[in-house]
Amino acid sequence: MRGYGVLAGRYLKQQRRRSLLTVLGIVLSVALISALLTMGQALKDNMLDQQIYEQGAYHFGYPKPEAKLYDKLKGHALVDKVAVVRMGSETQLDDVYKIYVYEVNKDAYELTPIHLSTGRLPESPDELAAEEWIVQRLPGKPKLGDQVTLNAADGKPHVYRLVGLLKNEQFTQMERSSRAYSLLPVSAPAPGAKSEYHDQLFVSLKSGADIGAHLDEFSKLGDPFSTNTRVLALMGQSPDSGLNRALMVIFGTLVGLVVLSTIAVIYNAFHISVLERIRQFGLLRTIGATPRQIRSLVFREATVLAGIGIPLGLALGWGALWLVLWLMIQGGFHILQMEQFQLTFHWWIMGLSVGVGIAAVYLAAWLPARKASRVSPVDAVKGAGSIVRESYRRARLPSPLRLLGIEGKMASTNIRRNRTKFRITTFSIVVSVTLFIVFHYFTQEAFKLTVDTTANNKIAFEIGGRIIAQEDTAQGGKAADFLNSETLDRITQLPGVEAVYGRYNTRVVSALVPDTMVNENFEQKMNIHFVDIQWNGEQRRAVSTYVQLYDDARLSKAASYLKSGTADAAKLDESDGVILIQTVKPYLRSDKKKQVFELTGYKVGDTLTLQMGDNPTDEKTARQVKILGILSESAFDRPYEQDALTVIVTKNMMQKLLDAPPLTGDPFGTALMGVQVALKDGADSEPVRIALEQITADIPGAQLVNIVDRQREQRQFAVQMQIFVYGFLAVIGLIGSLNIINTVQTNLLLRRREMGLLQAVGMTMGQIRRMATAEGAWFGVIGGFWGLLLGGGLSYFLYSQLTGIEGIPFVFPWGGALIACVFALGVGLLSVQGPLRKMAKANLIEELREDA
Repeated sequence: MRGYGVLAGRYLKQQRRRSLLTVLGIVLSVALISALLTMGQALKDNMLDQQIYEQGAYHFGYPKPEAKLYDKLKGHALVDKVAVVRMGSETQLDDVYKIYVYEVNKDAYELTPIHLSTGRLPESPDELAAEEWIVQRLPGKPKLGDQVTLNAADGKPHVYRLVGLLKNEQFTQMERSSRAYSLLPVSAPAPGAKSEYHDQLFVSLKSGADIGAHLDEFSKLGDPFSTNTRVLALMGQSPDSGLNRALMVIFGTLVGLVVLSTIAVIYNAFHISVLERIRQFGLLRTIGATPRQIRSLVFREATVLAGIGIPLGLALGWGALWLVLWLMIQGGFHILQMEQFQLTFHWWIMGLSVGVGIAAVYLAAWLPARKASRVSPVDAVKGAGSIVRESYRRARLPSPLRLLGIEGKMASTNIRRNRTKFRITTFSIVVSVTLFIVFHYFTQEAFKLTVDTTANNKIAFEIGGRIIAQEDTAQGGKAADFLNSETLDRITQLPGVEAVYGRYNTRVVSALVPDTMVNENFEQKMNIHFVDIQWNGEQRRAVSTYVQLYDDARLSKAASYLKSGTADAAKLDESDGVILIQTVKPYLRSDKKKQVFELTGYKVGDTLTLQMGDNPTDEKTARQVKILGILSESAFDRPYEQDALTVIVTKNMMQKLLDAPPLTGDPFGTALMGVQVALKDGADSEPVRIALEQITADIPGAQLVNIVDRQREQRQFAVQMQIFVYGFLAVIGLIGSLNIINTVQTNLLLRRREMGLLQAVGMTMGQIRRMATAEGAWFGVIGGFWGLLLGGGLSYFLYSQLTGIEGIPFVFPWGGALIACVFALGVGLLSVQGPLRKMAKANLIEELREDA
């Protein structure tokens, strides 16, 4: 026979609801796969552009080149461009600001991070491009086209014409030291020819060259040798391919889970449709249909569904991603903090998504097709397929469902008499729970890695001034506060200001730590050994320690990072207490990755010895403090140090540490060096800026640093990450819901005749409802349990890859696990109600018919 194929279309039309659910599952899965790959590739492409913007487009460089190296590189067959950067001499503008004129060749404009804002870049040695913020402080306050006299690289005054303004850099403003650029004179000495010049060479290779394979060759041409590590890694050209390999493993795992979910959705749909039509397939066999034709019939249904779902999934994935990004751009967002984010289109992603979708569909349809082709015509005609013969195996342990009465006992019996059906239903829930837990873990960790969640993300302004030298002070050789209390109160009370954080001098001292308190694993991994000293007859290690002074505002913020203890200033002062950060994140050269360690094993209540002087064994300069609080990470600046402890103290405690006996060489003491101003969410920064400018204008040597734009971009980035995170989780949840609903509902509908028999022997609809609900709940419990274990295991696997990129501690995803299990259980229980209502309205006699 050749006409069985038309039955596929007829069945799909007849079962429109199930067909739509299956198509929807395919659409969402393919859309998620294509969107994940597209966003991942676009993120990598744009991260490369961003790194080139920040670090430059060069591939490797020579910080201190030897003579004639430039000529060797220019004559090399693989070299495309060689940038020359000659550091300029200092020009002191006043008591505070200074500028350096760097001389570069034209290749440097393309290979190094020189960003023009207005005008053009220099085309002769007499032209100059300088940062916008420093121009108003240059002699004569020149404008574009005006002349200015500054020291050239040779240290001699040179007259330049200002032809371009460069974009401002935050670190140059904070350091009050700016860079300007001019073209390297043709007659200038060759790079590395004269020791009085500080020259650097930056090199890029020609397109198509295997950069990673040739790095060793170029490293032998000069020492020291450095690579543009991040750029090469994102290009896939780094000799250490750990980053790209980790990203491939991560995205491969996520896509694999989505594929598995797709297979589960489609497999259940086809498996159930086959079970419903066992009698039909048997009748087809009796009139001459071969097993191959039966298999072809099922595969044709799969082809029709794939032909509809896969193109729609591709269009939905790309279209939804494009729409979200477009709406963000229209709302003034910089996508992922990139000014010109491009959603790059790659045919290989579309092709791979199609291939994965087709493979998932046919793989899911294969087992049901084989089952359909093996239907015995005799059994099907006898009606054996309506109620499958199920083997009963006595359980060794009683089921908890038996505690629910007769309904629970029957639910337990129904579950255990057919292990295959139990595994199929549970498999769907396991996959759904696992998928949600893993995606929830990955998206949350990605959010933490890419978004600054410390107090830094709200700091919009910084006020600082000239560091006061000891000889400038008249108060016993100690510096005075840069801002008085009245000025601080005035800033704090400005509308829109959330907090004002004081900046104080940080002291670097040694903590004398007992051997038993030092993490030996850290020393082994870092291949270092702290200095051993004898202290009161005990062996101790001198561990580098930062002592930081926190005011009340900083302590209040630090309280949210407490692992144990307190951050209350009054309690700290009362007990000579301090707060300790002993978690560090060093870069392990042996493993080529960062890793989080506990450097020491102190607990709240322990005593810590701080050696405030230069001599580790001098008891006169040693201080005993009590640890009253331990933070998981720093609330400000960078979260972790690499190999040092951080001790946080109050102003009173810092004074005690510096006094009795007094320490020399510290003119700053507890003086306030500056402040950082944090704004409230949604606050208008412009009135605050104007007010702060008026305040700083009245303070000699004060400078206001405006970082509002950068913080606005960071907050936008946080919002965007949340949109992507919860958007993906919503799709994952929808796919999981479809999977559970499709499985649970069709599992009940297949048992219509069985339910009819139970009603015929006296079971009420209420009892049937409770029995079915108990079964659904038990499926959710078992599926949630195994999904929790599998999801936790895969989350740890992703952690092992993520920590290779950026060392992070592993935290079990309890939040995602709880959401997934509760959601799966709730969806399962709700999905039972529809079929039960349908059964309640059905005619009992019709249900008992064999062909029902």
